[in-house]
Amino acid sequence: MAIAKIWTRLLGVKTVAADDNFFALGGHSLLGVKLIAAVQETLPPEIELTLSDLLEHPTLGDFTAHVESLKAGGEETGSI
Repeated sequence: MAIAKIWTRLLGVKTVAADDNFFALGGHSLLGVKLIAAVQETLPPEIELTLSDLLEHPTLGDFTAHVESLKAGGEETGSI
């Protein structure tokens, strides 16, 4: 899972589980921005992630599911 590898690298942990919370593992807003940028590089250009995506989906499982739903076209992206 590419997103899990990004989390482990940025957070400096050996492993992460689906129910692990980014912020509980030591993540903060600056790391969140770096995470979003790293994940964004793996996505098609028409999919845009923001820090609020991570804030709304702070666990690895929820965040990954959110990203997958965006890739499948299941959610609107962008702001109002």
